[in-house]
Amino acid sequence: MKTKITYLLILLHFTFNSGLGMESPDNNLSAFSSSDKVNNKFTLVRSDDNISIYMRWIKVNDTTSTRQLKAKFMLDCPAENVVSVLRDDKSYTKWMKATKTCYRVKTINSNQWYSYVQFAIPWPLNNQDCILKYEVHANDDLSRTVITLVSVPGILESYNGIERISHLDGTWIITQFTPGRTCVEYYVCSKQTQKFPAWIVDPLIQKNLLNTMNALRDIVISISK
Repeated sequence: MKTKITYLLILLHFTFNSGLGMESPDNNLSAFSSSDKVNNKFTLVRSDDNISIYMRWIKVNDTTSTRQLKAKFMLDCPAENVVSVLRDDKSYTKWMKATKTCYRVKTINSNQWYSYVQFAIPWPLNNQDCILKYEVHANDDLSRTVITLVSVPGILESYNGIERISHLDGTWIITQFTPGRTCVEYYVCSKQTQKFPAWIVDPLIQKNLLNTMNALRDIVISISK
């Protein structure tokens, strides 16, 4: 039982500190390291069911660097179907693993908004939350859409007993090659300090990111039929 609980705590901690709810990453996807580990090229670290996960080191400053993860997969559907799911805050609890709640905090316009996300984490750790600013940029023909998200922890006051995630950067790139063939890419990184060794958390993060992308893909496929 102790082993199982420890596994869950580590798993969930790194899933939510990296960001988005994927059972992943973004979780502390980011681990600090010396700047000599910076490698601008993505390396394939895991793949399953036609979803690929990549990792690279990026510089934070002159002395530290952090990991960035990338997920990539193809879908047989129009790009607009993927974008519509990513715009729907209510759908996030269906595919972003262990998400307790997600709702729109404020809408600036159709392409800018703030969302609140809270993740359910087992005792004895507290639940975690984050406020994300979304911005959507699309080509005129909607063949390529880029959705950026960045944490803005000060938008809402922190709740008692809920740990606020202070830093997260993510980007969705949805590219339509043909009317029925679309590529989905997701990039995520965090600058929060990692509390566990990378050799313990990396396999969990990668598996969780795969599960999250699989769940997202299933939802998009279901609305595309």
